[in-house]
Amino acid sequence: MKRFLIYTLALLILFSAASISQTVRAQQASATSNSAKPADIDKIIRAFAAKETQFRRALNEYAFKRDAAIQILGLGGQIAGEYHRVSEFTFDSSGNRYEKILFFPMPTYAGVTPEDIEDLGGINPFALEASKIDQYNLTYVGKEKIDELDLYIFDVAPKVMPDPKKTKERFFAGRIWVDDRDLQIVKSRGKGVPETKDNKFPTVETYREQIDGRYWFPTYSYADDTLTFGSGEVIHIRLRVTYTNFVKGHATVTITEVGADDKDANPNTNTAPKPTPTTVPVSTQTDEPLTGGVINNRAIEMPQPIYPDAAKQKNIKGTVKVDVVIDEKGNVISARATDGPKELREAAVEAAKKARFNPARLHGALIKQTGTLVYKFE
Repeated sequence: MKRFLIYTLALLILFSAASISQTVRAQQASATSNSAKPADIDKIIRAFAAKETQFRRALNEYAFKRDAAIQILGLGGQIAGEYHRVSEFTFDSSGNRYEKILFFPMPTYAGVTPEDIEDLGGINPFALEASKIDQYNLTYVGKEKIDELDLYIFDVAPKVMPDPKKTKERFFAGRIWVDDRDLQIVKSRGKGVPETKDNKFPTVETYREQIDGRYWFPTYSYADDTLTFGSGEVIHIRLRVTYTNFVKGHATVTITEVGADDKDANPNTNTAPKPTPTTVPVSTQTDEPLTGGVINNRAIEMPQPIYPDAAKQKNIKGTVKVDVVIDEKGNVISARATDGPKELREAAVEAAKKARFNPARLHGALIKQTGTLVYKFE
């Protein structure tokens, strides 16, 4: 019995030792797989920098929609202020990209800075700018598996932090995840720098998806952060940005007024000369309103605004620009003053709401339009 117990204990010790040895070897193998030689790391960095350059060039051929919301949260998580801007980044008839604002109500948070706007289009979705790769220190952290992706991880920081008093150049500081097969950034977490005591930025996490089967496009950015300023002010900020409707290429369409074709069908009808069709750039999608710049001359009814007495007494003069959305029937369904003396804006908006237009159509279908009405108060 004792011999059997001794023999059994010996076997258990032997198996335990073997198991521990296998575990240690597995951990060592895992650690080895996460380590890489400096020469290999440099090759990885150069490879994904080159891929990022190719991706930026490819992105220039795509129109897309961006929905950006920045919220300030108060006690209990209630929204105390908001900046919300929805835009379509599309092309003009010459192939130049421009931003078409689709929705931009008056912000209830006034703390959005030019750097914040720049980061929405640069640092937040793209992290690294390939042309600046030599200005960064990239530290290899290891590898991580997320879903079915095997990813290289790098910590990133500018080699020299720029002086915000001398330059407006922006850099990324944080962490990036690079797919080990496609050698493209698929995730990033960090912020735009430099910061100052009066201008702080949240840490933003951005995810990319493979849209065209070749490149990874940013599709979602998120931040929920607390910022402490030099004055001692502390704010809780939340940011959500989505990037959707990626469409390659652009198209030029012609807007003609409804009724023009009907008049042409009857050669005996005496009519005034038809207005010259207006050609405007739009993306290849047609579910958004078409934009036509300044559209005063296309209005069939355009009442003049009532000059406010208070503005008259103060001798306030100027030009007010009002962005309008026109429905399929030619009626103004939205009007928002974007420029001009504040004392005159309300009067201009009220006048713009009463304007009427001939409906527009695209490929035979009635469509919405957007444009700008200009009112002069003299």
